[in-house]
Amino acid sequence: MKPAALKIMPLLLGLALLTGLSGCGKKTRPVPPDTVLPAPITDLSYHLDEKGVALTWSYPRRTVQGDRLPYRIEKFELLRAVIPAKDYCADCPIPFGPPIEIIAESSDKGRVSYQELLLRPNHRYVYRVRSKAGWFVSSDASNTVSVVWDTPLLAPGNFRIEEEDKTLTLRWQPPTGLLDGTPVSDPIRYQAFRSSDGGETFAELPGGLMEGLAYTDKGLRNGRAYWYKVRAVRLHAGTQAAGLTSPPVSGVPRDLLPPAPPQKVRAVATREGVKIIWETVTEPDLAGFRIYRRSAQSQTPERIGEIGGAGLSYLDAKLPKGKGVWYYSVTAFDQGRPANESTYSLEAVYEVAE
Repeated sequence: MKPAALKIMPLLLGLALLTGLSGCGKKTRPVPPDTVLPAPITDLSYHLDEKGVALTWSYPRRTVQGDRLPYRIEKFELLRAVIPAKDYCADCPIPFGPPIEIIAESSDKGRVSYQELLLRPNHRYVYRVRSKAGWFVSSDASNTVSVVWDTPLLAPGNFRIEEEDKTLTLRWQPPTGLLDGTPVSDPIRYQAFRSSDGGETFAELPGGLMEGLAYTDKGLRNGRAYWYKVRAVRLHAGTQAAGLTSPPVSGVPRDLLPPAPPQKVRAVATREGVKIIWETVTEPDLAGFRIYRRSAQSQTPERIGEIGGAGLSYLDAKLPKGKGVWYYSVTAFDQGRPANESTYSLEAVYEVAE
């Protein structure tokens, strides 16, 4: 065959393919094949965790010329190479194996994902992906992503949460080694994750990889539950290997500041008993008051009652009989869970002469 004929053959094949894609039997003007090929995927990315690697990329929408695709993507071909870490050569050709076919869901026009589990320790995984709309219509390969899988670290130990006002502080201890029991001498960093509903979705907290063994999450809502996880990341041979994630732990930030104690407490004799009166406390989250009584022989007040809301008096109808001196005090408590209680007010004295 003459050289000129060899050059013409690919163009004729492309024109024949495009005629087949139309499917209606009506002849149309020839279209150069390059104008309808899918544009190569450029945002192939990965997320590495203790389970394996998750790949994601955008569903193609345009041709190489930037026009809207005139057909539906049928499938994707994932190119994968598995190379022992010790044999990897950055400048050598990548030994991709047979493509892995991934069916394109017609309803998914956003992100496409693929997860690979059961990876080999101490191996590098290299990936590219291309889209296909038929037997001959295939995009060029995407950008390349490369990850190294190693035996994961155990989860950080003694993970706990300290509850404060609008703040939760996470604390943990370093992992004791790898999952197979091997000790670790490589540097270790940490990632913390939070969920507002305790479900499966946890978002990484700001700050990225951390060196320390604590993280303070501020600006939270008091009385609301938050769930957290933490995991260790091993820095080894220029790569980051994620470890096992701790079980989720929840915490509820709460107000720790008690109200001020009531002022001007008085004890007044009435027919029904002793009426305790005090002035209100100007606290925005005031929940109520607790009333205490003690005898002259006791150093510890005993709580005899509680009233909610903005009540400013309490009737002690069960004062022990007999003469003696009694001391009354009042505290204020707020809406915290558990409630914060003020110190005792100054005591009001009530004396029974007979």
